[in-house]
Amino acid sequence: MVGDQAINGSNDNDSKQTIDISTLDKNNIEWNHIDARRDIHNAIREGDIGRAFNLIEKHFPNLIRIYNTINRMETTPEDKATLPKSHCIIYKLRCQQFVETLRSSGPIEAIQFAKFYFRSCSKIYKELTHDATSLIAYTDLESHDRSSQRHRDKIADEVNEMILESQHFSPQTALEKLWRQKIAIQVELDNQKRQASSRDQQESENTKIPM
Repeated sequence: MVGDQAINGSNDNDSKQTIDISTLDKNNIEWNHIDARRDIHNAIREGDIGRAFNLIEKHFPNLIRIYNTINRMETTPEDKATLPKSHCIIYKLRCQQFVETLRSSGPIEAIQFAKFYFRSCSKIYKELTHDATSLIAYTDLESHDRSSQRHRDKIADEVNEMILESQHFSPQTALEKLWRQKIAIQVELDNQKRQASSRDQQESENTKIPM
């Protein structure tokens, strides 16, 4: 049949061009992960951090599992350099949730939130914890950078990169990758040209007739 030949190849010569459509299922493409990342990114940008955490736990549970496992250790490492990058980013997201709680529900609710969620990580990320909790003293919270839309966007991007890396994808865009490849190729071509020019010059000097 024509349809079968178009997919599977009509003869042995076409076998190398055969496309195995069985590999194009949802388990390989993971379209649901793309939608989930978009929803998480939007939730953080909108300040709905609780929803963002629910989505992360639903679609990327291993990230939350690792974070919670580290936090439950009897002796949590005080050197954050020994911890996975995702641990710090998730704590940053908790800090942003504290800010959003302070903004929407006031200092009492925010303090209760901090007591529950910051306890296990406050010693590891002292600066992050201090930057977040110090906002309680601000009468004009909206004037602080941590409550700005720019900061929300920054956290959203960091979380998106964390998820991509956890799925073994590069956070670089396709355009960035092409640009880096172009630069690398250009550097290599320039090196080859310089080497060829140097060889030609050396050969020219060697073939000069002595006076």
